[in-house]
Amino acid sequence: MLSLSLQFKVSITLLILLFTAFIVSATEAMKGDSKHVRVWNKFTSDSLSLHKKLTDGKALQVKTRIGGYANAKDFYIEQRYLDKGTLISQLQWEKEQPTTLHTIEVYVHDKQGRVIRDYMAAYLPFYHNAPTQTLISFHHYSGKLHAFRSFDASGDKVLERCTGKDNKNQDVNLLLDEDDLFNDPDEIIGSEEYKLCFAGLKQNELGKYIIPQ
Repeated sequence: MLSLSLQFKVSITLLILLFTAFIVSATEAMKGDSKHVRVWNKFTSDSLSLHKKLTDGKALQVKTRIGGYANAKDFYIEQRYLDKGTLISQLQWEKEQPTTLHTIEVYVHDKQGRVIRDYMAAYLPFYHNAPTQTLISFHHYSGKLHAFRSFDASGDKVLERCTGKDNKNQDVNLLLDEDDLFNDPDEIIGSEEYKLCFAGLKQNELGKYIIPQ
C-alpha cells in the first residue's frame, strides 16, 4: 500500500497530466530549450534503466490495467511491479503505441522496506518531445515523522513534504511548494516543526542522483 506522501505525489502527477490545454504553449517552450529537452529525456531513459535493474530476473508480481482521461479513454497500459506487496516501480505505456512511455515511477528502498529515494517522469498525452514533469525525491524518517525533499531533473528544489506525529504525538502536516521554498511566506522554514522533519535530511541538492541509482 502506498504511503500518504507517495499517494500525494501520484495525485500531483495525475493532475498535471490532465492539463492538456497547455500542450501548445508547453511545446513551444520546449522547442526553445534543447538542453532542457535533452536532460529531461535522458533522466527518463535512466529511470527506465533503473527500473530494469530492479526488476529483471526477479520474481515480482506485475499488476496491469488500462487507464485514460476524459478526452482520451483507454490511453495507457499501466504496469505495477510489486515485491511481496512493496511497490518497486510503476510504468504507463501508450496503448496505441506500446513502446512509447507515458509515465514512470521507480522506488528505492532501505533494508527496512522504506522508500529512501524515488524517481518520476511524466509526459502529457499526445506530446512526447520531453517530460512535462520530473521529480527526484529523498526521504527521511525520524520517529513517527516521514519527510521528503524533491528536485526536478534540472536540479531545482520544487517540493518539501512532512507528515506524521511529533514528539508530543501531535499531528504534523507540512507542505512547501516551489514558491513557498523561495519566499517562505508563512515562515515555516526554521520553525521547530520544520527542524524536526528536515534536520536529518542532508540531501540539499540533486548532485549525482541526476542519474537514478
